[in-house]
Amino acid sequence: MPTTALPVTLSSPRVAPGSFLKIRYSWEATEPLMRDNFVSVHFVNDRGEMIAKDDHGPSVITGSPGWRGKISYERRVVIPSPLPDCTCRISIALQHSHTEPPGWKLEDLETGPGTRALGRGRVDVGQIIFDNQAPRAVPDTQKPASLDLKQWRMTFNEDFSKPLDISPWGPGTRWITHTPWDGDFGDAVFVDPKPGFPFVIENGILRIEARKDETLKDKWNRKWEAGLIATNDPQGNGFSQKYGYFECRAKMPVGAGVWPAFWLSSSFDRTDPKGGDDGSVEIDVIEYYGHSPGCYQAAVHVWQPAPHTAEGSTVTMKLNEATDDFHRYGVRIEPDFITMYFDGIEVWKTPTPPQHKKPLMMLVNLALGSGWPIDQVPNPSYMYVDYVRAYDHT
Repeated sequence: MPTTALPVTLSSPRVAPGSFLKIRYSWEATEPLMRDNFVSVHFVNDRGEMIAKDDHGPSVITGSPGWRGKISYERRVVIPSPLPDCTCRISIALQHSHTEPPGWKLEDLETGPGTRALGRGRVDVGQIIFDNQAPRAVPDTQKPASLDLKQWRMTFNEDFSKPLDISPWGPGTRWITHTPWDGDFGDAVFVDPKPGFPFVIENGILRIEARKDETLKDKWNRKWEAGLIATNDPQGNGFSQKYGYFECRAKMPVGAGVWPAFWLSSSFDRTDPKGGDDGSVEIDVIEYYGHSPGCYQAAVHVWQPAPHTAEGSTVTMKLNEATDDFHRYGVRIEPDFITMYFDGIEVWKTPTPPQHKKPLMMLVNLALGSGWPIDQVPNPSYMYVDYVRAYDHT
Protein backbone atom coordinates (compact mmCIF):
# COMPACT_ATOMS: atom_id res chain seq x y z
CA MET A 1 0.00 0.00 0.00
CA PRO A 2 2.60 2.58 -1.05
CA THR A 3 2.33 6.30 -0.50
CA THR A 4 4.52 8.60 -2.60
CA ALA A 5 6.12 11.68 -1.05
CA LEU A 6 6.14 14.70 -3.38
CA PRO A 7 8.20 17.93 -3.13
CA VAL A 8 7.06 20.62 -0.71
CA THR A 9 6.19 24.13 -1.88
CA LEU A 10 7.34 27.10 0.23
CA SER A 11 5.80 30.57 0.33
CA SER A 12 9.38 31.88 0.39
CA PRO A 13 12.73 30.13 -0.07
CA ARG A 14 14.20 32.23 2.77
CA VAL A 15 12.73 32.82 6.21
CA ALA A 16 13.99 34.68 9.27
CA PRO A 17 14.18 32.70 12.52
CA GLY A 18 11.24 33.76 14.69
CA SER A 19 9.11 34.48 11.63
CA PHE A 20 6.87 32.09 9.72
CA LEU A 21 6.22 30.75 6.26
CA LYS A 22 3.67 28.54 4.54
CA ILE A 23 4.59 25.01 3.52
CA ARG A 24 2.43 22.93 1.21
CA TYR A 25 2.85 19.20 1.71
CA SER A 26 1.83 16.86 -1.11
CA TRP A 27 1.37 13.11 -1.34
CA GLU A 28 0.02 10.54 -3.75
CA ALA A 29 -1.56 7.46 -2.20
CA THR A 30 -2.51 4.26 -3.97
CA GLU A 31 -4.85 3.28 -1.14
CA PRO A 32 -5.30 3.93 2.59
CA LEU A 33 -2.61 2.73 4.96
CA MET A 34 -3.33 0.16 7.62
CA ARG A 35 -2.74 2.65 10.45
CA ASP A 36 -3.21 6.32 11.21
CA ASN A 37 0.19 8.04 11.03
CA PHE A 38 1.49 11.48 11.82
CA VAL A 39 3.96 13.32 9.62
CA SER A 40 7.50 13.70 10.97
CA VAL A 41 9.21 16.73 9.38
CA HIS A 42 12.88 17.52 10.08
CA PHE A 43 14.90 20.55 8.96
CA VAL A 44 18.50 19.26 8.83
CA ASN A 45 21.62 21.38 8.28
CA ASP A 46 24.72 20.38 6.30
CA ARG A 47 26.25 18.78 9.41
CA GLY A 48 23.31 16.41 9.74
CA GLU A 49 21.86 18.25 12.77
CA MET A 50 18.09 18.64 13.10
CA ILE A 51 17.61 22.28 14.08
CA ALA A 52 13.84 22.58 13.65
CA LYS A 53 10.83 20.40 12.90
CA ASP A 54 7.16 20.52 11.92
CA ASP A 55 5.68 17.24 13.15
CA HIS A 56 1.93 17.23 12.56
CA GLY A 57 -1.15 15.23 11.79
CA PRO A 58 -2.00 15.27 8.07
CA SER A 59 -5.21 16.95 6.98
CA VAL A 60 -6.49 13.58 5.76
CA ILE A 61 -6.15 10.60 8.11
CA THR A 62 -3.81 8.08 6.51
CA GLY A 63 -5.96 5.11 7.53
CA SER A 64 -9.22 6.61 6.21
CA PRO A 65 -10.83 6.21 2.78
CA GLY A 66 -9.82 9.80 1.98
CA TRP A 67 -6.13 8.83 1.90
CA ARG A 68 -6.24 7.95 -1.78
CA GLY A 69 -5.05 9.80 -4.87
CA LYS A 70 -3.41 13.22 -4.60
CA ILE A 71 -3.46 14.79 -1.14
CA SER A 72 -2.23 18.34 -0.61
CA TYR A 73 -2.54 20.73 2.32
CA GLU A 74 -0.85 23.87 3.60
CA ARG A 75 0.58 24.59 7.04
CA ARG A 76 1.89 27.80 8.53
CA VAL A 77 5.18 27.03 10.25
CA VAL A 78 6.89 29.28 12.77
CA ILE A 79 10.67 28.94 12.73
CA PRO A 80 12.34 28.77 16.17
CA SER A 81 14.62 31.58 17.29
CA PRO A 82 17.48 32.17 17.73
CA LEU A 83 19.05 30.17 14.90
CA PRO A 84 22.20 30.80 12.87
CA ASP A 85 22.01 31.45 9.14
CA CYS A 86 22.08 28.11 7.35
CA THR A 87 20.62 26.03 4.54
CA CYS A 88 18.58 23.00 5.55
CA ARG A 89 17.14 20.02 3.73
CA ILE A 90 13.55 19.10 4.55
CA SER A 91 12.95 15.41 5.24
CA ILE A 92 9.61 13.76 5.95
CA ALA A 93 8.33 10.41 7.13
CA LEU A 94 5.01 8.81 8.10
CA GLN A 95 5.18 7.09 11.46
CA HIS A 96 3.04 5.57 14.19
CA SER A 97 3.72 4.11 17.62
CA HIS A 98 3.61 0.41 18.38
CA THR A 99 3.98 -1.62 21.55
CA GLU A 100 5.84 -4.80 20.57
CA PRO A 101 8.60 -3.77 20.83
CA PRO A 102 7.79 -0.26 22.10
CA GLY A 103 8.84 2.51 19.76
CA TRP A 104 8.01 4.10 16.42
CA LYS A 105 7.28 2.37 13.14
CA LEU A 106 7.95 4.23 9.89
CA GLU A 107 5.94 3.48 6.78
CA ASP A 108 7.70 2.65 3.53
CA LEU A 109 7.45 5.69 1.27
CA GLU A 110 7.91 5.91 -2.48
CA THR A 111 9.87 8.85 -3.91
CA GLY A 112 8.28 11.14 -6.46
CA PRO A 113 9.96 13.43 -9.01
CA GLY A 114 12.23 15.91 -7.25
CA THR A 115 12.51 13.86 -4.04
CA ARG A 116 15.22 11.56 -2.73
CA ALA A 117 15.14 8.52 -0.45
CA LEU A 118 17.22 8.94 2.72
CA GLY A 119 16.72 5.48 4.15
CA ARG A 120 14.72 4.21 7.15
CA GLY A 121 11.49 5.58 5.69
CA ARG A 122 12.59 9.21 5.36
CA VAL A 123 12.46 11.20 2.11
CA ASP A 124 14.15 14.50 1.19
CA VAL A 125 11.42 16.77 -0.23
CA GLY A 126 13.05 20.20 -0.51
CA GLN A 127 15.31 22.92 0.83
CA ILE A 128 14.86 25.96 3.07
CA ILE A 129 17.25 28.79 3.94
CA PHE A 130 17.23 30.33 7.41
CA ASP A 131 18.38 33.94 7.02
CA ASN A 132 18.27 36.39 9.93
CA GLN A 133 18.19 39.30 7.46
CA ALA A 134 15.15 38.03 5.56
CA PRO A 135 11.96 40.13 5.76
CA ARG A 136 9.71 39.16 8.66
CA ALA A 137 6.02 38.50 8.14
CA VAL A 138 3.57 40.67 10.10
CA PRO A 139 2.31 38.65 13.10
CA ASP A 140 -1.40 37.88 13.50
CA THR A 141 -1.37 39.68 16.85
CA GLN A 142 -0.49 43.02 15.21
CA LYS A 143 -3.73 43.42 13.30
CA PRO A 144 -6.47 45.87 14.41
CA ALA A 145 -8.74 44.77 17.25
CA SER A 146 -12.37 44.04 16.34
CA LEU A 147 -13.99 42.48 19.44
CA ASP A 148 -16.72 44.56 21.11
CA LEU A 149 -18.23 43.20 24.35
CA LYS A 150 -20.51 46.17 25.10
CA GLN A 151 -23.65 44.17 24.37
CA TRP A 152 -22.49 41.08 26.24
CA ARG A 153 -23.40 40.01 29.78
CA MET A 154 -20.73 38.50 32.05
CA THR A 155 -21.81 35.07 33.28
CA PHE A 156 -18.62 33.95 35.03
CA ASN A 157 -15.87 36.00 36.63
CA GLU A 158 -12.88 34.65 38.51
CA ASP A 159 -10.64 37.61 39.25
CA PHE A 160 -8.66 35.96 42.07
CA SER A 161 -9.54 38.71 44.51
CA LYS A 162 -10.48 36.08 47.13
CA PRO A 163 -8.96 32.76 48.23
CA LEU A 164 -9.28 30.09 45.56
CA ASP A 165 -12.44 27.99 45.97
CA ILE A 166 -10.87 24.67 44.96
CA SER A 167 -10.64 20.98 45.85
CA PRO A 168 -9.11 17.91 44.17
CA TRP A 169 -12.41 16.52 42.81
CA GLY A 170 -15.29 18.52 44.30
CA PRO A 171 -18.21 18.48 44.71
CA GLY A 172 -19.31 21.93 45.64
CA THR A 173 -16.17 23.93 44.83
CA ARG A 174 -15.80 26.38 41.98
CA TRP A 175 -12.66 24.65 40.69
CA ILE A 176 -11.14 21.18 40.81
CA THR A 177 -7.47 20.35 40.21
CA HIS A 178 -7.71 17.53 37.67
CA THR A 179 -9.48 16.95 34.38
CA PRO A 180 -12.93 15.64 35.34
CA TRP A 181 -12.33 12.46 33.34
CA ASP A 182 -9.12 11.70 35.27
CA GLY A 183 -7.18 12.14 32.06
CA ASP A 184 -4.30 14.22 33.34
CA PHE A 185 -1.56 14.59 30.77
CA GLY A 186 1.96 15.76 30.01
CA ASP A 187 5.29 15.30 31.76
CA ALA A 188 4.23 16.87 35.07
CA VAL A 189 1.78 15.47 37.63
CA PHE A 190 -1.21 17.73 38.30
CA VAL A 191 -1.29 17.72 42.11
CA ASP A 192 -3.91 18.35 44.76
CA PRO A 193 -3.66 21.85 46.23
CA LYS A 194 -1.67 22.41 49.40
CA PRO A 195 -0.50 25.60 51.13
CA GLY A 196 1.80 27.48 48.79
CA PHE A 197 1.72 24.97 45.93
CA PRO A 198 0.92 24.75 43.06
CA PHE A 199 -1.47 27.72 43.40
CA VAL A 200 -0.71 31.06 45.06
CA ILE A 201 -2.78 34.26 44.82
CA GLU A 202 -0.90 37.53 45.14
CA ASN A 203 -2.41 40.97 44.44
CA GLY A 204 -5.30 39.51 42.48
CA ILE A 205 -3.09 37.30 40.29
CA LEU A 206 -3.13 33.48 40.35
CA ARG A 207 0.33 31.97 40.10
CA ILE A 208 0.45 28.35 38.87
CA GLU A 209 3.79 26.69 39.56
CA ALA A 210 5.64 23.76 38.01
CA ARG A 211 8.41 22.34 40.22
CA LYS A 212 10.82 19.43 39.92
CA ASP A 213 10.89 16.82 42.70
CA GLU A 214 13.44 14.02 42.31
CA THR A 215 11.77 12.08 45.14
CA LEU A 216 8.45 11.88 43.30
CA LYS A 217 7.22 8.31 42.76
CA ASP A 218 4.88 8.27 39.78
CA LYS A 219 3.91 5.28 37.62
CA TRP A 220 5.11 7.20 34.54
CA ASN A 221 8.39 8.15 36.25
CA ARG A 222 7.51 11.83 36.12
CA LYS A 223 9.64 14.07 38.32
CA TRP A 224 7.72 17.33 37.96
CA GLU A 225 4.55 18.57 39.66
CA ALA A 226 2.29 21.34 38.36
CA GLY A 227 -1.26 22.64 38.43
CA LEU A 228 -4.57 22.56 36.55
CA ILE A 229 -7.95 24.13 37.36
CA ALA A 230 -11.30 23.10 35.83
CA THR A 231 -14.83 24.46 36.36
CA ASN A 232 -16.53 21.01 36.28
CA ASP A 233 -16.33 18.04 38.61
CA PRO A 234 -16.60 14.44 37.26
CA GLN A 235 -20.42 14.51 37.42
CA GLY A 236 -20.59 17.68 35.32
CA ASN A 237 -21.40 19.98 38.24
CA GLY A 238 -20.04 23.51 38.05
CA PHE A 239 -19.95 26.30 35.51
CA SER A 240 -20.50 25.52 31.83
CA GLN A 241 -22.00 27.36 28.87
CA LYS A 242 -22.69 26.21 25.30
CA TYR A 243 -22.33 29.47 23.35
CA GLY A 244 -20.82 32.84 24.14
CA TYR A 245 -17.43 34.42 24.65
CA PHE A 246 -14.77 32.94 26.95
CA GLU A 247 -11.55 34.71 27.92
CA CYS A 248 -8.45 34.31 30.07
CA ARG A 249 -5.90 37.07 30.70
CA ALA A 250 -2.54 35.50 31.40
CA LYS A 251 1.23 35.72 31.18
CA MET A 252 2.99 32.60 29.95
CA PRO A 253 6.12 30.99 31.42
CA VAL A 254 9.51 31.11 29.72
CA GLY A 255 11.49 28.09 28.59
CA ALA A 256 11.61 25.21 26.15
CA GLY A 257 9.35 22.41 27.37
CA VAL A 258 6.66 24.48 29.10
CA TRP A 259 3.12 23.87 27.81
CA PRO A 260 0.51 26.18 29.40
CA ALA A 261 -3.04 26.35 28.07
CA PHE A 262 -6.51 27.86 28.35
CA TRP A 263 -9.14 25.54 26.89
CA LEU A 264 -12.75 24.38 26.93
CA SER A 265 -14.28 20.92 26.95
CA SER A 266 -17.80 19.50 26.70
CA SER A 267 -19.62 19.30 30.03
CA PHE A 268 -21.43 16.09 30.99
CA ASP A 269 -21.37 13.31 33.58
CA ARG A 270 -17.94 11.81 32.98
CA THR A 271 -18.78 8.82 35.17
CA ASP A 272 -21.33 7.73 32.55
CA PRO A 273 -19.47 5.65 29.91
CA LYS A 274 -21.98 6.75 27.26
CA GLY A 275 -22.27 10.35 28.41
CA GLY A 276 -20.38 11.77 25.45
CA ASP A 277 -21.57 9.41 22.74
CA ASP A 278 -23.66 12.07 20.96
CA GLY A 279 -20.78 14.55 20.85
CA SER A 280 -17.75 15.66 22.82
CA VAL A 281 -15.49 18.50 21.72
CA GLU A 282 -12.40 20.32 22.95
CA ILE A 283 -11.60 23.93 22.07
CA ASP A 284 -8.01 25.01 22.68
CA VAL A 285 -7.96 28.79 22.91
CA ILE A 286 -4.21 28.81 23.50
CA GLU A 287 -1.61 26.08 23.76
CA TYR A 288 1.76 27.74 24.20
CA TYR A 289 4.93 25.74 23.52
CA GLY A 290 7.97 27.34 25.14
CA HIS A 291 10.40 26.11 22.49
CA SER A 292 8.67 28.36 19.94
CA PRO A 293 8.26 31.81 21.55
CA GLY A 294 6.93 33.48 18.39
CA CYS A 295 3.58 31.70 18.19
CA TYR A 296 0.91 29.62 19.91
CA GLN A 297 -1.59 26.97 18.80
CA ALA A 298 -5.37 27.19 18.62
CA ALA A 299 -7.47 24.15 17.76
CA VAL A 300 -10.91 22.52 17.75
CA HIS A 301 -11.05 18.78 18.43
CA VAL A 302 -13.95 16.36 18.05
CA TRP A 303 -13.40 13.38 20.35
CA GLN A 304 -16.81 11.74 20.16
CA PRO A 305 -18.31 10.16 18.21
CA ALA A 306 -15.12 8.55 16.89
CA PRO A 307 -12.88 8.91 14.99
CA HIS A 308 -11.06 11.85 16.49
CA THR A 309 -10.76 14.81 14.09
CA ALA A 310 -9.26 18.27 14.55
CA GLU A 311 -8.80 21.65 12.91
CA GLY A 312 -6.08 23.99 14.10
CA SER A 313 -4.06 27.09 13.39
CA THR A 314 -0.68 28.50 14.35
CA VAL A 315 -1.18 32.05 15.64
CA THR A 316 1.92 34.15 15.00
CA MET A 317 3.13 36.73 17.54
CA LYS A 318 6.01 39.08 18.13
CA LEU A 319 8.94 37.17 19.58
CA ASN A 320 8.42 36.58 23.35
CA GLU A 321 5.14 38.51 23.28
CA ALA A 322 3.31 35.87 25.34
CA THR A 323 5.96 35.81 28.08
CA ASP A 324 6.80 39.51 28.30
CA ASP A 325 3.39 40.68 29.49
CA PHE A 326 -0.25 39.74 30.19
CA HIS A 327 -2.56 39.27 27.20
CA ARG A 328 -6.20 38.34 26.64
CA TYR A 329 -6.84 34.96 24.99
CA GLY A 330 -10.47 34.56 23.97
CA VAL A 331 -12.91 32.56 21.88
CA ARG A 332 -16.38 33.39 20.60
CA ILE A 333 -18.50 30.29 20.07
CA GLU A 334 -21.63 30.54 17.94
CA PRO A 335 -23.78 27.93 16.19
CA ASP A 336 -22.01 28.58 12.88
CA PHE A 337 -18.45 29.63 13.72
CA ILE A 338 -15.78 29.53 16.39
CA THR A 339 -13.58 32.66 16.39
CA MET A 340 -10.33 33.03 18.32
CA TYR A 341 -9.06 36.38 19.65
CA PHE A 342 -5.82 37.82 21.05
CA ASP A 343 -6.33 41.13 22.89
CA GLY A 344 -9.56 41.53 20.94
CA ILE A 345 -7.86 40.83 17.59
CA GLU A 346 -9.41 38.08 15.48
CA VAL A 347 -6.63 35.56 14.79
CA TRP A 348 -8.49 32.47 13.51
CA LYS A 349 -11.99 31.39 12.54
CA THR A 350 -13.35 27.92 11.80
CA PRO A 351 -16.83 26.37 11.38
CA THR A 352 -18.45 25.06 14.56
CA PRO A 353 -18.51 21.25 14.36
CA PRO A 354 -22.00 19.66 14.45
CA GLN A 355 -20.79 17.48 17.34
CA HIS A 356 -20.84 20.55 19.61
CA LYS A 357 -24.11 19.79 21.41
CA LYS A 358 -23.27 20.41 25.07
CA PRO A 359 -22.22 23.30 27.28
CA LEU A 360 -18.51 23.84 27.80
CA MET A 361 -16.43 23.97 30.97
CA MET A 362 -13.23 26.02 31.22
CA LEU A 363 -9.76 24.76 32.12
CA VAL A 364 -6.41 26.48 32.73
CA ASN A 365 -3.17 24.60 33.29
CA LEU A 366 0.59 24.71 33.31
CA ALA A 367 1.70 21.41 31.76
CA LEU A 368 5.09 20.29 30.46
CA GLY A 369 6.27 18.38 27.42
CA SER A 370 3.66 17.35 24.83
CA GLY A 371 6.39 15.37 23.12
CA TRP A 372 9.02 18.10 23.50
CA PRO A 373 12.07 17.71 25.78
CA ILE A 374 11.74 19.15 29.28
CA ASP A 375 15.42 19.13 30.24
CA GLN A 376 15.61 22.92 29.78
CA VAL A 377 12.47 23.83 31.74
CA PRO A 378 13.35 26.43 34.42
CA ASN A 379 12.82 25.03 37.92
CA PRO A 380 10.49 26.40 39.14
CA SER A 381 8.34 27.75 36.28
CA TYR A 382 5.32 30.03 36.69
CA MET A 383 2.18 30.83 34.72
CA TYR A 384 0.31 33.96 35.88
CA VAL A 385 -3.46 34.37 35.44
CA ASP A 386 -5.22 37.69 35.97
CA TYR A 387 -8.77 36.47 35.36
CA VAL A 388 -11.00 33.87 33.70
CA ARG A 389 -14.35 35.09 32.36
CA ALA A 390 -17.35 34.06 30.29
CA TYR A 391 -20.08 36.12 28.61
CA ASP A 392 -23.29 35.58 26.73
CA HIS A 393 -24.94 37.92 24.27
CA THR A 394 -27.71 40.12 25.70
